[in-house]
Amino acid sequence: MERAEMVREYLRALDLHARTTDFSLLTDLVARHVATFAFSSVGSLLGERLPLDFESLFQRIVVQRRGGYCFQHNGLMFEVLEELGFSPTLYLARVIYNQDTHPGLTHRISMVEHEGRSYVMDVGFGPLGPRIPVPMSDTGATDAQKKLFRVSQRRSGEYHVEVFKDEAFFSLYRFELARYGQSDCELGHFYSHRHPDATFVNHLVVSLLMESETRSLRNLEYSVITQSGVRSTAVRDSGQLGQLLVGEFGCQVSEAESRRLFDRISA
Repeated sequence: MERAEMVREYLRALDLHARTTDFSLLTDLVARHVATFAFSSVGSLLGERLPLDFESLFQRIVVQRRGGYCFQHNGLMFEVLEELGFSPTLYLARVIYNQDTHPGLTHRISMVEHEGRSYVMDVGFGPLGPRIPVPMSDTGATDAQKKLFRVSQRRSGEYHVEVFKDEAFFSLYRFELARYGQSDCELGHFYSHRHPDATFVNHLVVSLLMESETRSLRNLEYSVITQSGVRSTAVRDSGQLGQLLVGEFGCQVSEAESRRLFDRISA
C-alpha cells in the first residue's frame, strides 16, 4: 500500500478526511489520535517483533488496533505530517519526570512550524501526555481537559516539555535541537522493547486521552482520571484484563494473550 493511501485511511479512521491543512487540522490530529489509538506496551510484554517502517506502524496501530508507544505512534504521525505537507522534524528526548537526571534517548517527538511558530507534536507519551500541539513558548497552551502544557528552556539549548500540576510546572522530558535520524530511533526503540530492565518490557502501561477523561492502566490497576478526581479499580483476573483492554481502550488482544499478560504482570 502506498504512503498516500495509508494516510487517507488514517485520516478516515479519525474522521479527518477532506480537511484543509491548517492549524485546526494539527490540533485535531493530536486530539483524535490519542483518543482513538491506545498507548500500549502490550507488544513489548508479549515479546512481539515491532518494526518501525511506516506500513508496519499503520497496520499495527490503525488496522489491527494493537497500540504502541512513542517510537510507533510518533513514527506514524511523522509520516502523516510529512505526507500532508507540514515538513516535520524528528527529535529524541530524555524522559525525566521532573528529576535532574540523564537517562537515555528513549522518547521520540516531532516538531512542525506553522505561520512562524514551532510546535511539539507528541501523540506517544501516555497518560501524562498532551492532547494539543505544544507551542515552543513559556506561555504554553491548554487542552480540553484544562491541562496547561509549555516548552521552557531551563539551560541553554535544553528544552523541557512541561505540564502544570500540583501548583507547579512538572517536566515530563527534555530535548535538544540536534540532528537525529531513523537509526537513532531504532536504537532507542530496541532498548525500550527488548532490554530486560526497560519499563515497557516489565510493566503493562495502556492509556487513552479522551476529551473529558484519561483512561489509564498500570499493571493491574485501572484508573479513570477527570477534573473532579480519580476512580481506580483493581484488575483481578485475565478475563477482566481482556475486557478492559478491548472494551475501554480498543486494544485488540485475544483471550490467550490476556492470560499471558495477566500471568506476566502478576508474577
